[in-house]
Amino acid sequence: MNRALCYYQVKCVEVTAARERVLAAAEQLFSAHGYAAVTLRDIAEALDIKQASLYYHAPGGKEALFVEVTLRGLERHRAGLEAALRTGGPDLSGQLKAAARWMLSQPPMDFNRMMRSDMPAISAEQAARIRAAADEALLTPLEAAFEAAVSRPHAVYLAGAFLAVVSAIHMLPEAFAPPPREEMADYLIDVLVRGLAS
Repeated sequence: MNRALCYYQVKCVEVTAARERVLAAAEQLFSAHGYAAVTLRDIAEALDIKQASLYYHAPGGKEALFVEVTLRGLERHRAGLEAALRTGGPDLSGQLKAAARWMLSQPPMDFNRMMRSDMPAISAEQAARIRAAADEALLTPLEAAFEAAVSRPHAVYLAGAFLAVVSAIHMLPEAFAPPPREEMADYLIDVLVRGLAS
């Protein structure tokens, strides 16, 4: 089945089953290894196709493919995060716990690597698109939740800190995270919310 996907109403592309496989493989490799470490040959090998065939599905090359799959991942995160916040109940603690659980259920996004090495490796224009999409997908929904719950200035700082904490929990190796990750997140959220309330 063919379908059109639009990312932030910027670019619409037709997605066939074959193209979906390319996007999924590219997203998995870029997410795991970063932009610089992945080649189009790596993506073609993961799909068991010739590199020349990959250009049919990725005519814009590696950078265009990276931008597309990153925007696609951010759109998925935006939708999931907003849904989690809505289902978390009326209080900030419940909303943040629902958001953390949703984030921990997804493949981790290495935001530090993305900002430190992936963004400088692509064009400034494309990096700006990804940064804007990341803000809209991740910071904006959390900032709105903090602003609605507490009258503190700079809710974006709280949103950023929350994202950093949950991302750090998500990236911990199993050996260093003996309690369940959700339990760690709940504990830190309780500390954060109690501190904000006092």
